[in-house]
Amino acid sequence: MTTGSSGNQYRESAAGDGRPLDLPAGASKSERVRHRLDLVEKNGLLVIGRGSRTGAIVRVVGSVIISLIGLAVPVMGGEGFILVLGLLFFGFFGILGPVLTVKRHRQDYSLELTPEEFTLIRRVGGSQEFVHRVRWVDIIHVGTVSSTGRPEGMRVPSVVVVGASGGARRPTVRTFFSREIRGERVTLSQPLAVGRWELVDLLREARKRFAPQEQDGSTNAKAL
Repeated sequence: MTTGSSGNQYRESAAGDGRPLDLPAGASKSERVRHRLDLVEKNGLLVIGRGSRTGAIVRVVGSVIISLIGLAVPVMGGEGFILVLGLLFFGFFGILGPVLTVKRHRQDYSLELTPEEFTLIRRVGGSQEFVHRVRWVDIIHVGTVSSTGRPEGMRVPSVVVVGASGGARRPTVRTFFSREIRGERVTLSQPLAVGRWELVDLLREARKRFAPQEQDGSTNAKAL
């Protein structure tokens, strides 16, 4: 694959050598998606690695800054229930939030795309686990789903498939008020080098390119 000095860091092989992907300068999101799929088609593989350390640092710093609001409550003489809320606020954003962010960033996930399928891999030490393996022809719908199950939760990429293999298969999902569709929901909330919304577009376009004959069934899954 082509490499260069671009600031967008994507792993380009299963060996995880960390070489950057040379995306066209000033490319739009759709152009970046098309460029990646061209590489998949040309070379047979594109591996998207773990999210950047800079992003994790920004989230930690932001969480600590927000926690100062809670710390200000006892400093300003807050008492009783208000004081308890302030301390809880500080504890969550100042301690728990940064710890969870660092722990999440240390999880070494990568997403491998080929013309036949995509595979989510988790590496621990010298071993690796295939979390999800999904063929493009088995995909029913690509979209997003709430990470908490509630409307206000953060939206994460979601793929509904006829069947997936791996260590984290999801239960059957169905639509309401329409004919039943059976399948598994695969969520991709792991910290990857491609942003959530760009990843959704990438998977949608990959499905269109590599499994065009399967598009007719997607309209029946939009309610998921």
